[in-house]
Amino acid sequence: MKVLHVTTIDIGGAYKAAVRLHEGLTRIGVQSDILLRTKTKESHTGVEIFSNKFTETISRAKNVWNLLHADGAITRDVLGTDISKHEKVREADVIILHWINSFLTAGEIKKIAALQKPVIWFMHDMWLFTGGCHVGGECCRYESGCGNCPLVSKSGDKDISRINFQEKERLMRDIHVVVAGPSQWIVDCAARSGIVAGKRLVCLPNMLDTEEFYPMGDKPRLRGKYGIRENKKVLLFGAADIGTENKAKGFSYLQSALAELPKDQYQLVVFGNVGSDMKLPQGFDVTLLGFVSDERELAEIYNCADVFVTPSLQESFGYTACEAMACGTPVVAFPVGGLREQITHLENGYLAAFQNARDIAKGIIYCAENREQLGIQARKSALRYSYENVAVRYLELMKAEMGENV
Repeated sequence: MKVLHVTTIDIGGAYKAAVRLHEGLTRIGVQSDILLRTKTKESHTGVEIFSNKFTETISRAKNVWNLLHADGAITRDVLGTDISKHEKVREADVIILHWINSFLTAGEIKKIAALQKPVIWFMHDMWLFTGGCHVGGECCRYESGCGNCPLVSKSGDKDISRINFQEKERLMRDIHVVVAGPSQWIVDCAARSGIVAGKRLVCLPNMLDTEEFYPMGDKPRLRGKYGIRENKKVLLFGAADIGTENKAKGFSYLQSALAELPKDQYQLVVFGNVGSDMKLPQGFDVTLLGFVSDERELAEIYNCADVFVTPSLQESFGYTACEAMACGTPVVAFPVGGLREQITHLENGYLAAFQNARDIAKGIIYCAENREQLGIQARKSALRYSYENVAVRYLELMKAEMGENV
């Protein structure tokens, strides 16, 4: 069996998930490859669609044109790239679509579906079943067809979100595709949208190399390597996509929680892209590690921590939480999305009352004081997402789909 993953660019969480799925399938003997619109680094896994500068320039021009059709935070992909004749697509037995924004439009997806190959469309966020938002928050307009979108300037019954929604409805009626999501939460959300009405919806979690992310021990040496204090309890926060300023990541609740903790006993360590206005309680010890791309280093940083805190207001899966748990570090989070499916309150971590900073602080203290016991259970829980455990489930789905279509 040959599997092809299609995603836009070799950065971000969707690409990470695609690579890990690719690696997991490879480990169980499946031929797998990744096709990208754009590769930023030659060393990254995958093949770029463009073979010369001219076609690459055309793609960039199409992307600019698409951006001109955006309204506020909602984009509209009018022009895309036809990949249906590409060698990798033609050779594949199964095609898995990941994050394809600014790459494939409805027209290109129809051409892929017309090849009569099984297609699995993986939801890394809410975009597939909404009028264009990736994080819906408290807005549930996708349940009634979108329109009057709070994220656009020209809001109304027939705004850009409504146009996008109706286009996706037409597309999904015309193609055979299985829709998959990394948590039961996002699958349940999708089921309430008319876009995927009648489609098979399955929950297939993201996977993790639990041989790369594991409890390492030797904490004093690791803390010394990264300039982290040995005599304090360490709180770790991952600031992906400038997570200290992204409201959906909930950093403000961690900021407030820090004021409830004794400053002389705790240190905050942050990895990732930090915003320019990261305010902390005066005198609180903080170490900024910057962006970390090497997964070995990232695993070492998780091992330095006593507690990982991810106060996100919405998460389709929660990769950083899973990585931390695989390293034996308990996690404090709000009971949202995929996080509540990974964390069992007081057994392998702490689920704080939603948007309650004081309870975040309570969870930090609880996890720090019970780190060893909680860490053992956290590791056991994370093993559910190992390459071997999850890849087999994908293989079963793909074999079933091939049986239906050949």
